[in-house]
Amino acid sequence: KVQGFASTPAGIMAEQAKVDVVRDKNEPLDFTKEEDLLLHVRPNRWLRLDVAGIRVCRCNWVVSLMATCFLWGFVTYCLVDKDGARSELKTWQNWLTQNFTWLFIGTQNVWAVFLIWMMFSKYGNLKLGKEDEKPAYGNAAWFAMLFSCGVGVGLYYWGVAEPMHYYRQSGPSNWNNVVKPFFQNDDQRAQMAIFVTLFHWGLHAWVVYIVTAVLIGFVCYRWDLPMTMRMCFYPLVGDLVYGFLGDFVDTLSIACTTFGVCTTLGFGVQTINAGLHRLNKDIPIHENWQVGIIWVITAVATVSVCLGLQRGIKNLALFTFSLGCFTVMNVGFMDNTWYLLNSIVQSVGYYIQYVIQIGFECDTFQQLNLEFQSSESTNQLWGSGTDKLVNRLADHGLTMDNPTDTYGSTQAGFMNGWTVFYWAWWISWAPFVGMFVAKISRGRTIRQVIIGAFLAPCTFSFVLLVALGSLGIKMQRVSELALHHQPDFELGIVNCTAMGYEAGEPVSVDALALADTGYYALACRNYVEHIFDIMEPYGDQMATFLHITVLIGITLYFITSSDSGSYVDDLLSANGYEHPPLLQKVYWAVTEGACATALVVAGGANSLEALQAISICAGFPYTFAICFICTSMYRALLIDQKDPSIMTKSKFTTSLFDFCDAFAPPSATPSAPLVTARVRSLLLAIVAPGVAVRKIALNIYNDSYTSMVHAVGASVCFYSWFLLMCMDAPSNTKNVGFYYGIGWSMFMLFVCWVTFLRSQMREKYNVYGSEIEDVFCALVAFPLTLSQLELQTEGKEV
Repeated sequence: KVQGFASTPAGIMAEQAKVDVVRDKNEPLDFTKEEDLLLHVRPNRWLRLDVAGIRVCRCNWVVSLMATCFLWGFVTYCLVDKDGARSELKTWQNWLTQNFTWLFIGTQNVWAVFLIWMMFSKYGNLKLGKEDEKPAYGNAAWFAMLFSCGVGVGLYYWGVAEPMHYYRQSGPSNWNNVVKPFFQNDDQRAQMAIFVTLFHWGLHAWVVYIVTAVLIGFVCYRWDLPMTMRMCFYPLVGDLVYGFLGDFVDTLSIACTTFGVCTTLGFGVQTINAGLHRLNKDIPIHENWQVGIIWVITAVATVSVCLGLQRGIKNLALFTFSLGCFTVMNVGFMDNTWYLLNSIVQSVGYYIQYVIQIGFECDTFQQLNLEFQSSESTNQLWGSGTDKLVNRLADHGLTMDNPTDTYGSTQAGFMNGWTVFYWAWWISWAPFVGMFVAKISRGRTIRQVIIGAFLAPCTFSFVLLVALGSLGIKMQRVSELALHHQPDFELGIVNCTAMGYEAGEPVSVDALALADTGYYALACRNYVEHIFDIMEPYGDQMATFLHITVLIGITLYFITSSDSGSYVDDLLSANGYEHPPLLQKVYWAVTEGACATALVVAGGANSLEALQAISICAGFPYTFAICFICTSMYRALLIDQKDPSIMTKSKFTTSLFDFCDAFAPPSATPSAPLVTARVRSLLLAIVAPGVAVRKIALNIYNDSYTSMVHAVGASVCFYSWFLLMCMDAPSNTKNVGFYYGIGWSMFMLFVCWVTFLRSQMREKYNVYGSEIEDVFCALVAFPLTLSQLELQTEGKEV
């Protein structure tokens, strides 16, 4: 086996040299061959099972077992207690959104800046593969597969529904005063509705896909590593990716992939059900039909994934993309073509003008209003709950007015239902789409992948979204003018009863007459009907034809999303083995179908809420993973180009993540600290960090008095934090939050202390790193950091 090196830049290069020893240096490893894959798999992780000479299983049993238990446990929970599952998912969604909007919004923009820097840097010319490799697919097939795996189904569901949501809703119960950016009349409101839709489906959507795809393609194709998400962290932690740390990453990636795909499938199955109902009124829009559709399409997707990438997914993607183009051109030429062209040009201009401003909006003051709510189910702010303000005022006989009415605020829950949902949805798709984009982008340069994956899908998405959204807005205006109804453009609402609608259907004489001409008040209709409604004005035969093409397009995008997701799940469970047994492929396709079924059943009539909730919950942990991926990408570029700034550096004698290998990584040398010494050092750092601080400061300054000052200061900060957090003032006193605030302030001082010591140790021992890494290590893993620095002072190597 080839494994067993320390995670230094020189060690990574040495690892590649050892791989060259066991194969022809000019021949890349072929991961369709089991013997090549096993060069990068620990023997105790690999499960090979044959029955009667038939291959049944080739997988990493740890990853497969953890992913299976988690996913099927989720399925069981949703099916057994669907009301409880729906409530729990919604609670988690609200908590994450209210407390971490800043994280979702901020990181997305940082990743975008990183990609733009990489595109224009000298590293942009590096290939995802060897320097003489040609692109694996032509431009047409590459673009079609990019689009189909990235956004396909969702565009059909949200293409009309999303801009219509921002433009008009049924009132007065549904108020709709979204202002992004500011508008003064209904024309500007219409443009705002299209802009916000493009914002959610534009460059920010592809940032997470591209950064993941570029890294995994870079390290796997240039360094001959198997394609799994664990390899994204190879430049950071070296051969620790082969242990439990890597198993955890791949398990998390399978969960994110499955939940992200299932969210899309949930939207798709509702639209397919509505399309079938439109073609045949005897088919009801019902949960049972949707479950049946999931399993029929899962069966088709299973056949596609069994055929493989070249024969199955590629051909489906090409056909589906062509069908989407055909549908858009049809409605474009049959309707007011010049109106649509005007809207496309104008909307792109608005996007360019406002994308940066709106890209940083966190709805700060709208979400502040949540703190003024008396309901604990509404206010889930961590550290600013009802006991900190509302209850204290109530104890003194004071109540608070509704902040929305007082200040004219827009919706406090907008981020929860839209922007944060979208960002988390894209993030949960990152392992799936990132791996898939890397797979189809071999032989292309980093610059080509970034530009192509940014511009090509966004361009087509913008054309499709603007065309569909503009037609929806036109239909809504036709219905308002024909039914003589004055909308409230400031709140974006209409009175559906006054317009002759009940339960989403036209009932008055005028509304029925208008429907006979093919026009509906979309604000009064169900989301899933919108895409089919805008096809109605072109006559019965053409409308039926367009309904069928849309239905086929959604179904095929459903299949391509499902089979692509199953394909990636299979790769992850098998450590990147590209020729897994047929039954293994079927298993992951069935698991994906079961999870989609669970979400539809758990959501019931509110399945949209369940789909949004699971996306946010799945995307949250992967937000941190992608931050590490950006760091790993930068380090991989430096290592690959043998940059002196990293190649001349050393490393600490122990790794923060050695605990994932029970403090005994395979790369450990005979002089490495014993496991007992590692455990002792870690426990001491947890309960008495001042002891470690004293040793570290003594090593840095070689002065006992200075080291004692550091030890005492750090200890005071640490124990003050612990004691103050254990104290809690009654909510009816003026001191509420006092201990809490001072306690966390002391902890941050302690973090600064550890950060300073780590940066000094890096400088002394010429260890590669940055101040940002120092802060992160001290903030989230101070015991591991102090233990690492203490062992460094003892001078033993790993």
